[in-house]
Amino acid sequence: MPKISEVLQLAFQYHRSNHLVKAKEVYNLILEQQPHHPEALYGLGTLAQQVGQHQSAEKLFIAALQIHPKSTKTWFSLGNLRQAQGQLKEAESAYKQVLALQPNSVAVYNNLGYTLQQQGKLEEAITCYQKALEFQSDCAEAEVNLGNILYSQGKLSPEQKVYYGALNNKLGIDRKKAGNLKIAIAYFQQAIALQPDLGNAHYNLGTALQEQGQFEDSLTCYQRALELNPDNFELRDFIIIYQALL
Repeated sequence: MPKISEVLQLAFQYHRSNHLVKAKEVYNLILEQQPHHPEALYGLGTLAQQVGQHQSAEKLFIAALQIHPKSTKTWFSLGNLRQAQGQLKEAESAYKQVLALQPNSVAVYNNLGYTLQQQGKLEEAITCYQKALEFQSDCAEAEVNLGNILYSQGKLSPEQKVYYGALNNKLGIDRKKAGNLKIAIAYFQQAIALQPDLGNAHYNLGTALQEQGQFEDSLTCYQRALELNPDNFELRDFIIIYQALL
């Protein structure tokens, strides 16, 4: 009979390969044998989060933490889950639990900064972004989030606005590729606020809104992108067809 550790590796393999039904079966098989196995609980929690079962994911993460309260990855996942649901104070608490255990985590400082920023705690957020950049000077997310706060405070020069506009647009593209349209749209909108004549950002915002089914708004973005780049005949033709389909 295979060891639990071997079965767990099989579950991880299924999970990494996106064979989620198989992965769930194997995680549950482990829990039938060891109901308090923290890795199986955590794996099942991340799987539930992937498929949008947020309440189940939260219960599984909490169950895993009751067994292994010093698991930084579980606290971090719980923080991300709560942040995604708008539970900002709870997310803040989870991220701080990670930092108490692992005080040099770039990702956690960035995510905590964003959570604080969403709550209007700007100076605390700035400190978090600066910490992230101390540990990793090329952390684009921390850099752009810091820049966005400074913009909101009126502290960016015209040259910095251009720089951060381009960086927001790039991060928006990355988030869109990752399937996170909500955050991608926020980055594109921020890019436009910083650099209103950035045609690519208007176009990229249009594609993201189109994927969300906001067709009229996406058309407005495409038209603005064309105004900024009137020689883009391919975009002009696309808009004509797009208008006809609306």
